Amino acid sequence: MYRVLILAGVLAIAVVAVPSRAADEPAKGVAVSEVKVEALEKAVADQKKKVVLIDFWATWCGPCVKGFPHFVATHKKYADKGLVCVSVSMDPKGKDDKYDKDAVLKFLKEKEAVFPNFVMLGYRDDEEKINKRFGLDGGIPFKVLFGKEGKRVWNSEEKELTDAELDKLIEAELAK
Repeated sequence: MYRVLILAGVLAIAVVAVPSRAADEPAKGVAVSEVKVEALEKAVADQKKKVVLIDFWATWCGPCVKGFPHFVATHKKYADKGLVCVSVSMDPKGKDDKYDKDAVLKFLKEKEAVFPNFVMLGYRDDEEKINKRFGLDGGIPFKVLFGKEGKRVWNSEEKELTDAELDKLIEAELAK
């Protein structure tokens, strides 16, 4: 009888001592940094010999929010093979770059976006540079893929791909 009570007590302590993540509790290790175009360009350039997939999105964009889980799944599938996923929130609006940083971070944590996450500041001032380097022409959702040499090999504005087609393209770039 005492053994049962002692075992029950040990189990109760073990359950309390081992933290578990509830379904609605955000993932840890997710961060977001504010950047201008030059810092984003550097973040891509720093990924030597890696394939880089960037997702430009916003919390207010329905298609962006709907497609983000596949972006996270792509990261999980290919990160150990050399793919670097980078998310860029386009949430700031207006000249003062105001946005709800807590909402952006909450979204990223809920989606377990444990890769580099940025919020683009000064988009209107740097629109031409962003278009030239990334191919973004203002519309989101927008994805762009860079090969191991740092050159843009695809973007969703030029050619729309299914998730399976994008996976095949990523696999081909990783194999180079």
